[in-house]
Amino acid sequence: MGLFRRSKADREEDEEREELKGKIEDLMSDYDDEEIDGPTYIEKMMKLTSSYRK
Repeated sequence: MGLFRRSKADREEDEEREELKGKIEDLMSDYDDEEIDGPTYIEKMMKLTSSYRK
């Protein structure tokens, strides 16, 4: 493994983070477009962020 080569675990973590980021952006967009209300937004955001593992 080279000095700058990332491990498979690091790449998988990056993919998971990007997927979570996309879901958060979608949720924020739904709230901004008034497709969901504040309490629903908070509930869904808490579920998303608590499901992320480091």
